[in-house]
Amino acid sequence: MVQWGIARLRSHCRLVGSAVAVVLVTVSTAMPAHGADEITGKAVRVLSGDTLVVTSATGDNEVRLADIGAPHGSDYYAPPATALLSNIVLDRQVRVAITGRSGPGRVFGRVYVGDFDVVLALVQRGAAWVCWEYAADTGLLPYENDAIRHQRGLWLYTTQFDARIKCRQRPPAEHPISKP
Repeated sequence: MVQWGIARLRSHCRLVGSAVAVVLVTVSTAMPAHGADEITGKAVRVLSGDTLVVTSATGDNEVRLADIGAPHGSDYYAPPATALLSNIVLDRQVRVAITGRSGPGRVFGRVYVGDFDVVLALVQRGAAWVCWEYAADTGLLPYENDAIRHQRGLWLYTTQFDARIKCRQRPPAEHPISKP
């Protein structure tokens, strides 16, 4: 009886081990190699609170920040949001982890100054909202909720409803990313 149980356990472990190996191979082949979908260059211009221009070895790229949206034009808090993004990235070396493309020279991505996550900083400070219908990073939720609770930045006079409408008008991705 004990031998049968040990044999069954070994068989189960082999099965689970095989399944884990299949999952790891699938994940590793589905994910691009590190650096394959990245741009490294200098942020030379900020167009709005969620869009900047990065000059790299391949030329100028307009980068729309992934997962978020920010006020534009005459919207409440548009000038401070643009100024904050300018203060963080302008004339600095940045790394853009590309999440999508929208034609030549226009990409969507997460921007980093060294290890500093620009998207996270904008959400924490209330200079941008998270577009939940399109966002790949759900880890931004607690930071947005904290900014809403403390009425930081745009959240003083912007409702979550208004932010969701703005996201639908100007999505932060070429195609919505399906959520699991």
